[in-house]
Amino acid sequence: MNAGIIAARYAKAFLEYIREEGSGDKVYPQTVELVRAMNEVPQLKDYITDTLDISLNQKLSLLSAALQRPLDPSISRFLKLVTDQRRLEYFPRMLLSFVEQYRAANNIKVGTLTTASMQEGLRQRLEKDLSRKTGSEVILHETTDESLIGGFVLELDGMRADGSVADQFRRIRNELVENNNRII
Repeated sequence: MNAGIIAARYAKAFLEYIREEGSGDKVYPQTVELVRAMNEVPQLKDYITDTLDISLNQKLSLLSAALQRPLDPSISRFLKLVTDQRRLEYFPRMLLSFVEQYRAANNIKVGTLTTASMQEGLRQRLEKDLSRKTGSEVILHETTDESLIGGFVLELDGMRADGSVADQFRRIRNELVENNNRII
């Protein structure tokens, strides 16, 4: 069976479970952190998906250590279920699918704001404006890239708005080259 389908089905069941438990506000942030931790530290993902050498309790301890706080009991029960069903290899995908499904169900949009240098309050103003315009909760992750020279690049829902000075220079250069080619 397709790994994506398996992960999506388990994630959907997990989402329904935490809705019944009413623990979504605690589970969602932890799953986001776990997904990030497994992407940043591939060995963590390997240890969690390892079916032979590491016990369930050790895996739970590893996940708690990655979070730097106790793991929510719902996530512990979910990992036990996945382990019992012999689907550990799909666990990281299940968490990622859960995060995506949770965001869709709760009308949360996540994007990236890239600036040449950190701008006080820009991210918060953009989140507030975009939340009002989209009717969704908007969360922007802020990064810096000095090559932008100034301005910012905003990516949200597959859309990209480039208001950087570097992009404006690129456009001007392209126009000059195009106009120069017409003259000749």
